[in-house]
Amino acid sequence: MESFNSLYRMLCSKLIHFSAAITGSFHVAEEIVSDLFIMLWQKREQLSSVQQPLVYIYVCTRNLSLNSLGQRKKHIDYESLDRDALAMAPDVEDRLISTEVAQLIEKAIRELPARCQLIFRLVKMDGLSYKEVAGLLEISSKTVDAQLAIAIKKLSLTIRLDIPEELINSYFHRE
Repeated sequence: MESFNSLYRMLCSKLIHFSAAITGSFHVAEEIVSDLFIMLWQKREQLSSVQQPLVYIYVCTRNLSLNSLGQRKKHIDYESLDRDALAMAPDVEDRLISTEVAQLIEKAIRELPARCQLIFRLVKMDGLSYKEVAGLLEISSKTVDAQLAIAIKKLSLTIRLDIPEELINSYFHRE
């Protein structure tokens, strides 16, 4: 029970944001993630053979989210992703960065194209591998790699241009 609660605390918010990006509704996403965790609890003995549990959970979330949209949706429509739903408040304490820097980074991430942003968040923030993201989004690993390269290039340019020099210096020279 303790490990299930830990899993829930660790993934709930990420899965809700992921689902809301697909469904366009936080309310629907919360219901989907709630249903998902109920299903995981009910089938916990059967799931012991799952090779990649994190990927399994994300795939289930994707499928439930697409199912909630009706029969017309079989794949994620990147152009209709809710970018605001993808955004999550950065965990400033865990990452040991200032609030101002965290806000600039989040702003830069939100300016990425929807598919690029989703891939960046799944790999860099949620910790999925390129292969796992490729399977989840039904794209090639090379596409994941290319989208991450684009994201990192755009982020580095944006962040470098947007962060005032004194802010960087004050962060690195704290006492």
